[in-house]
Amino acid sequence: MMRELPEEVLNLDEKIIAFIRRGIDHQDSREFKRLALNVFELQFKYISIYRRYCEKRGINPENITSWEQIPALPTDVFKVMDLSMFPAQTVRTFMTSGTKRPEERGKVHYDEGGLRLMDATIYEAASAFLFPDKIRTTILIIAPSPETAPHMIMAYGMNRLKEYFGGARSRFLIGKERFEVQALVDELHCSEEDGTPVTVCGGSFGFVNFFDYCREKGLKFKLPAGSRSLDAGGFKGRSRGVEREEFLNSCEKFLRIKKDYCVNLLGMTEVSSQFYDNNLKNACKGLDIPKAKVNPPWTRTLTVDPDTLEPLSPGEEGLLRHVDLANRGTILAIQTDDLGRITPEGFEIFGRSKQDITRGCSLTIDEMTQIKQEG
Repeated sequence: MMRELPEEVLNLDEKIIAFIRRGIDHQDSREFKRLALNVFELQFKYISIYRRYCEKRGINPENITSWEQIPALPTDVFKVMDLSMFPAQTVRTFMTSGTKRPEERGKVHYDEGGLRLMDATIYEAASAFLFPDKIRTTILIIAPSPETAPHMIMAYGMNRLKEYFGGARSRFLIGKERFEVQALVDELHCSEEDGTPVTVCGGSFGFVNFFDYCREKGLKFKLPAGSRSLDAGGFKGRSRGVEREEFLNSCEKFLRIKKDYCVNLLGMTEVSSQFYDNNLKNACKGLDIPKAKVNPPWTRTLTVDPDTLEPLSPGEEGLLRHVDLANRGTILAIQTDDLGRITPEGFEIFGRSKQDITRGCSLTIDEMTQIKQEG
């Protein structure tokens, strides 16, 4: 039987959840700083290998005063060590993808409190950026279910979207054996007939493979107004790459989903929160502002110099570093190899500094949705 988390951790979790539940329309910088420093203090206390890393750099909770000073760890570290605050309390483990060799995959362990934090971020961020119009849709997911892929964080997150926001016909469409493409076609036809809006979700290249199937079969759908798409990952597949504009044109051509209703999501196994594009939220609110990935108030993103890892000014291109209060159970500050820049609206991603590495979940969905037996 697992022991309950320490009281100081439970209390901090409640404070972070309360902060997240305030939604995305606030920017309480002082409260964020206070909570971030509290999280760092507990991670310094309970994660011994992280504490040693900080101490070698002369950093401890007593001598820093801002979240920007909290030491970040690169995503590759999760491939070689356990960075959970309470390993014995683990209730769920997610693994990075993009490789078939288990020893090359990063592992991120969640205790029960950590899952509660992630669940809160999923609900609040999706409420604001995917369903700002508060409608209920049929959610069709081009990804495996958590039962089929228990270590895929995308499967977990999409399942939460289905539970929080989906109608009765919502379902996953990648089974144990194959991509259930005919089931997706049938569900889209049902939506056309009964007028129920659809949200099509999944890995970016899963959409691309489905569009290729539609092109081959001469299929086009006229989904009801209010239908939307959510794609996660990138558009560099095993065999080819796809430009974002090509993807948006395909959504309009094959699904009749307006470009403003096509939302891209940045999700990472090592980061509990999700970063949505703001285009659907802007469209629903009549806002004419540039598209960007938006930091919900419980997160921060900055860019750092690729060589020195020193912070850069907004607008300068560098490596993205994410700080996420919902990462209480692992590491608060995560250093990525994504290149981008900070903008007034949020941040942009230009690609990855390691050009031979592509976003793992997107490649996994690419492989799972290769449609050979249906041809």
